Amino acid sequence: MRAVLTTGNQDLRVTDIATPEPGTGQVRIRVRAAAVNPVDLSTADGMFHDLGLLPPDAVVGIGWDVSGVVDAVGAEVGAFRPGDEVVGLRTGFDADIGTYSEQVVLDADAIAPLPAGLDLTRAAAVPLIAQTAAQAIALLGPQVKTLLVTGSSGGVGSYAIPLAARRGLTVTALGKADDAERLRESGADVVATSLEDVQGQRFDAVLDPAVIGTDLFTVIVDAGQYVGLIPAAVPPSEREIEVEAVSVHADGTELAGLLIDVAAGRLPLRIAGEFPLAEVEKAHAAVAAKAAPGRLLVTA
Repeated sequence: MRAVLTTGNQDLRVTDIATPEPGTGQVRIRVRAAAVNPVDLSTADGMFHDLGLLPPDAVVGIGWDVSGVVDAVGAEVGAFRPGDEVVGLRTGFDADIGTYSEQVVLDADAIAPLPAGLDLTRAAAVPLIAQTAAQAIALLGPQVKTLLVTGSSGGVGSYAIPLAARRGLTVTALGKADDAERLRESGADVVATSLEDVQGQRFDAVLDPAVIGTDLFTVIVDAGQYVGLIPAAVPPSEREIEVEAVSVHADGTELAGLLIDVAAGRLPLRIAGEFPLAEVEKAHAAVAAKAAPGRLLVTA
């Protein structure tokens, strides 16, 4: 089978490799599509090699999100069988085979069935950003009533807003002016287009997909919360502000609920385009250039 591998030198090689076999508690998926995420660009650019988290000569697979059809199951898997259409999340930057591949093996508890009304290819755009948003919102304490979400025009932010609104929070979205109407429709009470727009205000918490960092402390109440998405990039605490970062983990049950919400139109799904596996470099270039709003997919 074919899979995309990288040594972290901005090389993305479509390589013929052996087809993986599922172990106990695992399923093998014939891939329909994988989404392109910033972490995939970072892997290909060698960030994890440079940080010493991967050996300098390590060859790793690319891709976290996946949609496709189960074509084999390991022992002790009762919830899925060959032929099932599924969506899943593979976490970690050190996989031998990522989801940019023709087939991939995932733990059965990391996948969810495709709900009625949701296209299998498009569903690949959901897992990482939706579960990151859901798990970030879950970190907020019960005292949080007002929330500022940075990067609201992006993937995680666009999911965090409706999820926070569903929880009953008053949400201010920091995003692009062109997206203001869409952000309000998704649950934002206020839309701001720059940090200056919210200076003088105080929020119980900030969720920071845009990685603005310390500058946001000026708009957080004393002993409030700051939630980031990159554990290594969170700023040090000030004024007893609780600083946290979400380390996303795969959860098939959580993902199933999020997919149902997407299928029902309660959560967004914006697809900007698709690229075949052989054109993965073009897909990465388009994401790096921020050439189009919405998600880009690599199809196998």
